[in-house]
Amino acid sequence: MNIVTPPIVVKDNEAFEQDILGRSDFGKALLNLVSKSNDELVISLDGRWDEGKTTFVKMWQGMLKNEGVPSVYIDAFANDYVDDAFIAVVSSITAFIDENAIDPEGKKSTEFKDKAKKVGVQLLSWTAKVGIKAATLGAIKDSDIDELKDIQNDLAKGLSNVVGDYVGERMASHAKDIETLNSFKNLLSEIPSTLSPDGDKPLVIIIDELDRCKPTYAVELIEKVKHLFSVKNVVFVLVMHRKQLEEAVKCVYGGNIDAHTYLQKFINIETTLPKKTDERHISDIAQYNRRLFDLHQIETWDDQQNLLDSLEVLARHFNLSLRQLERVYTNIAVFYAASAKNQIRLVPIISFLAVIKVVNPAIYDGLLRKTISYDELCEKTGVSVEEQIDRDMRRLQFLSMWLKYALITDEEFELLDENDRIRNFGESLWNYNIERQQLIPIFIQKLSMFAVV
Repeated sequence: MNIVTPPIVVKDNEAFEQDILGRSDFGKALLNLVSKSNDELVISLDGRWDEGKTTFVKMWQGMLKNEGVPSVYIDAFANDYVDDAFIAVVSSITAFIDENAIDPEGKKSTEFKDKAKKVGVQLLSWTAKVGIKAATLGAIKDSDIDELKDIQNDLAKGLSNVVGDYVGERMASHAKDIETLNSFKNLLSEIPSTLSPDGDKPLVIIIDELDRCKPTYAVELIEKVKHLFSVKNVVFVLVMHRKQLEEAVKCVYGGNIDAHTYLQKFINIETTLPKKTDERHISDIAQYNRRLFDLHQIETWDDQQNLLDSLEVLARHFNLSLRQLERVYTNIAVFYAASAKNQIRLVPIISFLAVIKVVNPAIYDGLLRKTISYDELCEKTGVSVEEQIDRDMRRLQFLSMWLKYALITDEEFELLDENDRIRNFGESLWNYNIERQQLIPIFIQKLSMFAVV
């Protein structure tokens, strides 16, 4: 049995061989898009947290490699300790050139690395000496020079002669800075031609985990991609949770900014990680549910189908992410590992507790402390015993009936209609000598033996 979900390991030359969510067609479409474009292209790939974005782009990178398209993967979150986002991107590109260029010591490669160093030094020098955020050299336009003169005059009045002198130096060298930047960008545009025999494929740069970075770093990285690296023959794919990144923009520039429109300034094409949710196909959550059951290799003593059905309907009801479902399965694995075949197991209740422990620990704690009633549970979670037509809702209804059976008071139980199915649920407990009010405490005790972190 595997308590923790084994990670999917995607090898460098492996594409969508392990694709269980049917995303290879989308990957092929995205490949065709970047292969046929000669534009300065920045694509955003949107998907909420824990929906498999990183796994997708790793598989997609394998597809790119098989098609001879060079690509660089950058984990932005792993690099957000770097003072300047330019360094994180350009160092990844130069490392890729060293490893993959037909002639890494050739003229174009050498000149590119030399220019990259000069641009990096200029950016770091500007930021360090002036003490303000310089998003890009490209952002210093001729129209900004008058403002810089005002800054110099103000500083010269006594605020800081050293900084004032430096602003003067920057104004004097402004044209040279722009020339260096343009030379760097021209060389970057030529780099893809050095990475394959035919030299006809674009260089694809995948920047992942943007939404997990510090807001200042995430925004700076996007700005510098556009101003410093956006050139012909180079395609950027920015992997993000769009809503979260919009919050980062608001954090940097204030809550009144139209963050959605602001991000559009830096992105040419928007796309979303596909999810299958309709009834005509097996949904992503159903596919992954089955995959997780197989991966964990849990001994369930014939509970398999009941577990799969219960967890699928709960995952839909609570709109679980793929990562949340993994944590649920760890809870399930803990429960069954601590159980024996002859011990009582009521799958509807066990499944609900394993899910609610992940999505709403406060409700789980209330059940643990016996401070939450059945009516409160229904109100807070949306479960209900009302008659349903939809198949999934009927499953949820049956699950809710078991929760009602376990949580209502003796007085409430006695008031149930004599034909109410819940009255007969106790027949399942005859062999265990357990009262209905003991069910949830017993199951919670096993689920709480070990903390899933």
